[in-house]
Amino acid sequence: MMILIAMALLVSLGLWVFVRVAPHWGLVDQPNSRSLHTTPTVVSGGIAPILVLTAAFYTTMTFPGAQAVALITLGLTAIGLLDDRRGLPSGLRLLCYLAAGLLLCWLLLPAGSSGIAVLAMAGVAVAWCINLVNFMDGADGLASTQALCVAMGMGLIATFGTVPNAQLAWLSALLFACWAPLLWFNWPPARLFMGDAGAIPLGFLLALMGLMAFLTDLLVGLAWLILMMPFLIDTGLTLCIRILAGEPPHIAHRDHAYQRLTAQVGSPLPITLGLLGMQVIWQFPLAVTAANSTVFPPLLVLLSAIPSVAAVVYARLRA
Repeated sequence: MMILIAMALLVSLGLWVFVRVAPHWGLVDQPNSRSLHTTPTVVSGGIAPILVLTAAFYTTMTFPGAQAVALITLGLTAIGLLDDRRGLPSGLRLLCYLAAGLLLCWLLLPAGSSGIAVLAMAGVAVAWCINLVNFMDGADGLASTQALCVAMGMGLIATFGTVPNAQLAWLSALLFACWAPLLWFNWPPARLFMGDAGAIPLGFLLALMGLMAFLTDLLVGLAWLILMMPFLIDTGLTLCIRILAGEPPHIAHRDHAYQRLTAQVGSPLPITLGLLGMQVIWQFPLAVTAANSTVFPPLLVLLSAIPSVAAVVYARLRA
């Protein structure tokens, strides 16, 4: 517990310093036609929690390949920082996500347990998880709040569930301890954005959490899927709708449900609070049930998608 408190304090100090020095390094996000904020805001704040988290990850995680995973996380942070500072082609970013995903799956999947096709599909799933967190990091506090909910839920399930996993529980605790201080700065109205330097490695770590969950037990993996459902539905349905409408899927936009709803109400706070309430009232109870019960698991996954689908439909009908 003390190490987690120390990490949270260190991240808080790092963020306090970063907010003051980042403008001198040009790390300020200017409002544009796609953004939801109206004032210049410090970006790349995710560096502080990621540096502390990866240091703790490197020194305390004991599963095979843990140190390599920590280094991959740092590499993705560097890619995100470059994208925040100079902008990188979307194709290059996607290749980096795929490489990181394939390497992660190669490190974690048991040798000989899966063929090339399974490895490739798992790697693509990791890359998609990275991308969807990046997509959802567009409103003050939203992505950070959802990530903290996933970390807390998986930490409790991995600790007290019927199939415990100490490494998954510790990863969840590390993520929560490091990301909670960032939420203080990122809460509406945000004084700081995590930027791609935070969103990209955060998506990778959430994907790692999911992979560890599925390797622990199918039901634990489904619990992770339920907790991630708001991210998955908003990004997945929005992508499908845009493709069907003939819109290029790789072009940045403001079509996500959370972006539409934020623009409609004029503030990100109700949307962030609404999704937090969805996690507490709906996703978390279903995730706990899925992880600790023989109740038909796919039904629980389908039930977990209902509020998110309703939010997407409502956002489009109201437009």
